[in-house]
Amino acid sequence: MLSRHCLKIALISLIASLAGFSSVEAQRHGAEPQVTTGSPAGLIKKIEPEYPIGFVTHGAKGRGRFRLTINAKSGLVDEVKIVQSTGYPDLNKLAVKALLQWQCKRGTPSPAEEPVEFDIRGGNRILH
Repeated sequence: MLSRHCLKIALISLIASLAGFSSVEAQRHGAEPQVTTGSPAGLIKKIEPEYPIGFVTHGAKGRGRFRLTINAKSGLVDEVKIVQSTGYPDLNKLAVKALLQWQCKRGTPSPAEEPVEFDIRGGNRILH
């Protein structure tokens, strides 16, 4: 089961790297990709989701909610479920990938629902 999980992470990473080039291109157009996440009580390690430039240039943005199952003994996130989609399956996958890397203090109440928002600020052209 661990190798299946690692395969999923590798596949998501590959998709993200193929879709993203460099934020320099978006910055040339004045677009600033921004990801905002919640912070559950007891959070000690937080990894922000990637937001590849390919998604930014295509205007993919959205806000979702995710339910984290936190292991009481280790504080690691054992599972993430999508409560409300961002509207883009690939953005959901990037959010889940990051949330699975979070760690909380031992004994943190579980489950915890957290928002993740992918947004684009600025820009000298309209992104659809």
